[in-house]
Amino acid sequence: MSAEPASASAPELAGLQASLAALARAVEDEESRERARIGAALPRHRASAINLAHYLGLRKQDVHRLQLDLAGLGLSSLGRCEGHVRDTLRRLCAWLEGRRAEAVAPADGALDWAKSEAMLHANTRALFGPKPPDRHVYIMVTAPDAAQATPAWADELIEAGADLLRINAAHESPREWEVIAATFKARAQAHGRAGRVIVDLPGPKLRTEIRQLEEAVLHLPRRKDRLGRTLAPTRLQLVAGYREGAQLAVPPAWLEKLRARDEIVFTDAGGRGRRLAVRAAGARGAVAECARSLYLTGGLALEWRREGKVKARGRSGALPRVPRTLMLAAGDCVLLNDSGIGTDAAQAVLAFPEPGLLAHVRAGERVLLDDGRILAAIESAGPEGVLCRVQRTLKTPARLRSGKGIAFPDSELALGRLGPQDEQALAFALERADAVGVSFVNSALDVALVGERIRRAGRSGFGMLLKLETRAATRNLAAILYEALKHDPVGLMIARGDLAVELSFERLAEMQEELLWFGEACHLPVVWATQVLDTVARTGLPTRAEVTDAAMSMRAECVMLNKGPHVGAATRMLVDIIHKMEAHQYKKRSLYRSLALARGG
Repeated sequence: MSAEPASASAPELAGLQASLAALARAVEDEESRERARIGAALPRHRASAINLAHYLGLRKQDVHRLQLDLAGLGLSSLGRCEGHVRDTLRRLCAWLEGRRAEAVAPADGALDWAKSEAMLHANTRALFGPKPPDRHVYIMVTAPDAAQATPAWADELIEAGADLLRINAAHESPREWEVIAATFKARAQAHGRAGRVIVDLPGPKLRTEIRQLEEAVLHLPRRKDRLGRTLAPTRLQLVAGYREGAQLAVPPAWLEKLRARDEIVFTDAGGRGRRLAVRAAGARGAVAECARSLYLTGGLALEWRREGKVKARGRSGALPRVPRTLMLAAGDCVLLNDSGIGTDAAQAVLAFPEPGLLAHVRAGERVLLDDGRILAAIESAGPEGVLCRVQRTLKTPARLRSGKGIAFPDSELALGRLGPQDEQALAFALERADAVGVSFVNSALDVALVGERIRRAGRSGFGMLLKLETRAATRNLAAILYEALKHDPVGLMIARGDLAVELSFERLAEMQEELLWFGEACHLPVVWATQVLDTVARTGLPTRAEVTDAAMSMRAECVMLNKGPHVGAATRMLVDIIHKMEAHQYKKRSLYRSLALARGG
């Protein structure tokens, strides 16, 4: 605040005082309404629950005009009050009423800025471990597959600046997770670091299956340079019956008689003439090469030649039947039901893993397929299932394969349970890790379910990281946060990938800011996640937008990087960005360090 506010008329001051008094009443009223939820919080989080109520009461009001009027008088506005709402209002009222001593002195027992910051930092250390020695922002890195999680990999990450490891339990099994966690923890200990491990539950991400089958098509490309010249021929095995990989099933009687330099001539599935040269042959099969790429299906007419003469004719053996790939464009219809079968063989049908949930969707609500690449709307529901019509696709036509995600951003769908994979991952985390990431949190019940498992396990200090990535989470945010304050340690993750799919990329821009503010309001650490320096991790080179995004991310308490062959370089770059930005900004506050630009540098 300024030492002396700029001049204002008596009516203007009276208006500001009345507005602030009304805000003070609003936050106190919200506290009264939420008395039961506040009382259910852990004693060490009780002050945070009260401040959360105050912040909710404040943000239910439109105070943008008041903000501008306060700034016009040279007074600090309400824009930095997230962690200490009532104390900020008290001080502003004191300034406007001329009570300067009260404005600058903390009230007895009041939650002021210093106490708010101390609570946030204590909660951050409880969840993430000791603060990094040279910065306040932690760095979390996503683990690769177990085969790549070597001691050298862990050493590079830790030396680059990684503080935490995230294991995504949607992949691999407890045996592989154990290898990853043990390797990272052992190398972190060798470097004198805590090296905490967080295991993400797979969560109730909904996926669809395509149960309509078609024969597989095997594509065997040739290796070529940037000018299109062949670097090496396409190599494949000739076998009696297809198993897997680059294989062509030929009549079994041929295999015992094939010799090197024999040829197999045919027209491939794309209608192109192809010639295979046999390089080696034996009773169990033969190896052949082709100078061109191949598209193979079952039943292709084959001709076996030796020294230009036809030895025999036959057909290729069958390839396995696989789920159809659906080609969808705007205007097409898709049927959702539990069987994945429709009465019209030509109709696109998706089997939905939770058919009971379809009873809760309504006509007009949106359906997002393949992580938002296909947008549809529900037209009707009947005995055959829910009929959806495609509205928009990222590409035309769009390919939809089996196993892709589906979301209902406008529908109220609550699973309220842990699946078998979640139970397995949670059991592993409680035994071998330091915290669990609760994926796809939709309601307070999702938090309570995992919290109860942790309490029953008796793991003191075991953390819970709530991943906010659904529209339902934003609708139920207050209830989720009050439930979170019943647990310790606990934090929030802004999982921007799925959140963008559910809310739209335009809405994500403001939502990620709002979630940061609410995390600060209840003094809980926040992880900024999804695609931070992603191009660096994958290729070693950044994009301009990624660097800006990484600079914004340091307003959170932790930043998460995805896996990639160059994740060590991404970690080093992120550390460098954090070092530079922390001198300029903390949370929403500009720190005004001296600038080289101002000195002509």
